[in-house]
Amino acid sequence: MRRRRPVIEVPDVVGLGSEDACAILRRAQLVPRGPEGADTPGPGVVVAQAPVATAGVTAGSEVVLWTQLGPEPAEDLLPPTRCRINH
Repeated sequence: MRRRRPVIEVPDVVGLGSEDACAILRRAQLVPRGPEGADTPGPGVVVAQAPVATAGVTAGSEVVLWTQLGPEPAEDLLPPTRCRINH
């Protein structure tokens, strides 16, 4: 008799960087994939996933991640300044 695979709730990884999202999915015993059969999602921020978060899937199921590149972080940003109001 075959044992059934446990049902796992898909984590919500939308809004995370693709590397972090993949790590979370792997820890949940799921397999991250890129769209259109790609082995891995592209770099950037995850903007969509399938199946959606909280869906129940069996261990070892694939979760497809769509990513979008964001702006490059600026290394020369100045800290915020305090506004002074003169009365």
